[in-house]
Amino acid sequence: MRYDLARDQWSAIDTGTVMGPDGRRYMRRGTRMKRKQAGALVASGCPLLVYWPGGLPEKTRVEWFDGTDALSAWSSHRSAVTTDPSQTAKGSTLTAGLWESVEEEPLLVLTWHH
Repeated sequence: MRYDLARDQWSAIDTGTVMGPDGRRYMRRGTRMKRKQAGALVASGCPLLVYWPGGLPEKTRVEWFDGTDALSAWSSHRSAVTTDPSQTAKGSTLTAGLWESVEEEPLLVLTWHH
């Protein structure tokens, strides 16, 4: 399922926490995950959050995907994932990071860098 998260989640992501539509609070655990690791997480059923920071509220977007929608979103974004966002000269890139709930449930967060 795909969800657009509420505007108050946008600033929470910058501080390293987010509340998912599943009611869990997730916290940042690691950044710069490699594409292969990120793909394995999604393949195992991990939800996926895609974050487009825009500076201005009307330009910022946060989307949550789970189930088959997470697999589809990963497939769409996979080729843009990098561990070095300074490579934006080639176009927009994404970094992948591991976030976890208190119950140690994983969440894969993809952040766009333009």
